[in-house]
Amino acid sequence: MIKPVAAGPEGTELHKDGYPAKLEKTCAEFESIFITHMLKSMSTVMDDDPLFGNDNESQIIKSMFNENLAQEIAIGGGMGLGNMLFESLKDKNYATDKIMNYR
Repeated sequence: MIKPVAAGPEGTELHKDGYPAKLEKTCAEFESIFITHMLKSMSTVMDDDPLFGNDNESQIIKSMFNENLAQEIAIGGGMGLGNMLFESLKDKNYATDKIMNYR
């Protein structure tokens, strides 16, 4: 009998539970967070923004705008960071995640 790990990812329980889909979603979320921080850094350079102003309300609006923009960028393919992470991590041993109680 071939053990699930030796059989490849198709034979593991995590694969049956949607491990690749969960990993892909997590990588996309990470990319979204990364892009949000990048946009936040860019917007701090432009503190004297005539469109939004510089009061507390404007800062909240800018923050919400940056978060939503980052999510849309990541969903649309992003910068490729999420895909690179996914490609790098998907081939890792699925048994490691099972041992660490991933879910």
